[in-house]
Amino acid sequence: MYEVAVQVRDTKITQASRTALRNAGRIPAVVYDKDGSAINVSIDAREAALLVRRRGASGLVSLKIDNQGSPEETQAIFKNIQYDYKGNTILHLDFQRVHADRIVKIKVPVTHTGVPHGVLRQGGVLQQNAQETEINCLPAEIPDCIRVDVSALKLNEIVRAQDIEGYTYSIPNQAFFTVASSRAARKIAAGDEE
Repeated sequence: MYEVAVQVRDTKITQASRTALRNAGRIPAVVYDKDGSAINVSIDAREAALLVRRRGASGLVSLKIDNQGSPEETQAIFKNIQYDYKGNTILHLDFQRVHADRIVKIKVPVTHTGVPHGVLRQGGVLQQNAQETEINCLPAEIPDCIRVDVSALKLNEIVRAQDIEGYTYSIPNQAFFTVASSRAARKIAAGDEE
């Protein structure tokens, strides 16, 4: 689990205060709780960029909140990451506080391992239909990503969320990977039929 230090900031938020904060190398952020309460904090800009790069938009983060000398540690997940218009610089972060005994709904990336049979032997092309999926789990069980072994996948077969055990998916029907016919495979098949 990644740890990051944040500082509580003034509750009066204006455009000038956000600009001054960013000029000082910090990013405004908010830590939300299930009961609707929120704490305005700031985080070092370099540390935030490194955290997002390492963690992605999912995963558990340990926040060390410095409230003018009284430290508090809490676990949270990303609720929202706001970027500038170029998509390079983080402008604002929202965290959602989590509790060890409560199930959270979170999006995690989907990746694959192996080369499908349909690509090696049947001339197909592997297509990734979903870059991420939403799962429901306890905070301690949040994976960095869901790895799908596609080596047994044949031509025109699909791997769906419900085919991967170990997680409760918000959309069990969601297609992750497909081996589609390539143009060359279709030409070969058309030549065999003549």
